Amino acid sequence: MDNTLIATIILGATGIVVTIVYSWQAHKLAHEQMQKQLFTEFNKRYDALKDSLVEIQTKCPTIEKLNLHEDSVLLKRKVNDFFNLCAEEFFWWKHKKRIDDLVWASWQAGMNYWYNKLPAIKTLWKMEVESSGKKSYYITDKVEFFIDSATQVS
Repeated sequence: MDNTLIATIILGATGIVVTIVYSWQAHKLAHEQMQKQLFTEFNKRYDALKDSLVEIQTKCPTIEKLNLHEDSVLLKRKVNDFFNLCAEEFFWWKHKKRIDDLVWASWQAGMNYWYNKLPAIKTLWKMEVESSGKKSYYITDKVEFFIDSATQVS
């Protein structure tokens, strides 16, 4: 083989390897930036909802008390916002694979804290699912974001 041909093959192979490594690194960086953006946005939205969840916890944890609360309509909207936030986090974790499993496990533990701690939220979720179904929350199989501690087997 001619030395020029060998040099051309080596340079071409090196170029391909460099391109693959660069592309993989750029993809990894873009994925990490997307995760950070989602993490920041979802945590900001949760922070905006947390006071309403605490208010429900302290003043009207049951659906009966929530229905009688002076801000019932507003608090129910906040619970619906909470459901939507949970669904979006679930979507980006399960369907788009943009949320790390460790982050998802932490978020899901928080979701389930409110779901299992407050009968009003559990009741509203059951009512929502009965009227709209789970598909509107990106739940397409048996994997869900709420796990009922009363039915969970240890």
